Amino acid sequence: MIIAISILFFLSCLVALFEEELANIKWNIYIGIGVLLVLFAAIRPIGMDNDSENYELYFVRYDHPLLVITVEYSFRVISKWFYLWFHDVHSIFLLYAALGLSLKFIAFKRLTALPLLAVAVYIGNYYILHEFTQIRVGVASGLLLLAIKPLSEKNYKKTFVLFLLAIVFHYSSIILLPLMLLSNKELTRKNKIIWASLIPLGYIFYFLNINITSLPIPYISEKLDAYQGLKDQGYIDEVNVFNLVFFVRIIIFFYILYMYDLIREHNLYLSLMIKLMALSLFSFTAFSSLPVLAFRISELYGITEIILFTNIFYTIRPKLLAKIIVITISITLFCISVFYNNIIQIM
Repeated sequence: MIIAISILFFLSCLVALFEEELANIKWNIYIGIGVLLVLFAAIRPIGMDNDSENYELYFVRYDHPLLVITVEYSFRVISKWFYLWFHDVHSIFLLYAALGLSLKFIAFKRLTALPLLAVAVYIGNYYILHEFTQIRVGVASGLLLLAIKPLSEKNYKKTFVLFLLAIVFHYSSIILLPLMLLSNKELTRKNKIIWASLIPLGYIFYFLNINITSLPIPYISEKLDAYQGLKDQGYIDEVNVFNLVFFVRIIIFFYILYMYDLIREHNLYLSLMIKLMALSLFSFTAFSSLPVLAFRISELYGITEIILFTNIFYTIRPKLLAKIIVITISITLFCISVFYNNIIQIM
């Protein structure tokens, strides 16, 4: 399976290099890649990723009392019907992959003039994580990408509906609601300094070992306490806030912030996306005392990196070199995730 994914990934990188030249068949290629990505996520072997065995258990035991607290109502209802109809957890994989990928591919088309390049960045950075390991978050992250345009345009009603749908698919998406306080207002020099300061501020939280598990929020505080207990017992790994991938993300963030005036001509929603990436980086370090929360917030907010990494293209000339650099970043992240961090089993 990993061989098939790798081949498709490198083919996606190749067509992204010649996106303009392939204008006549661009959207056929785009849809074709999307369909194959859905199928790969749907037919993967159980045990290939870290969560598929748990999902199979949730699917078979959808009526277990403990799942009422741990798994979203939407997943349990879907599992109930799909179990009766298909008796195979791959049907759930197919549904969530189709939803997650469709939402993201629609968003890519709306948010960038280089959707094939965005797809290459997405496969290298988020595809396996969201469509294999965190399938419920995969749908929620697609809804967040779709919400960027209405939120930027102050269409709060549509944004709120999209965020509510995200919560339906994964309860942790409640962290999207505070984003409604953000605006897409152009960043001044002062604004840039403020948002850039979140990066060192996150490390200050880390070194002070600030713990937020005592937040008095119903359900959320109970989940945080449970995760803290698992961490104390050694079931959850510590967050490495000095890992190479995180440093690469920080460097790219500061580069995009530095090139803001150049990129904003090509990205109408750049200001909002930069704020989301800043919050993603901040969350990873600031909440590192509770790894589950740190990863969840950072990865959900960080979905905007797909578009921001693609925007690097506008800062480098010639165009071919720009695309090669963006694709090289994507390939590097893909190799680190698959072959170093073992995000999935090589099968």
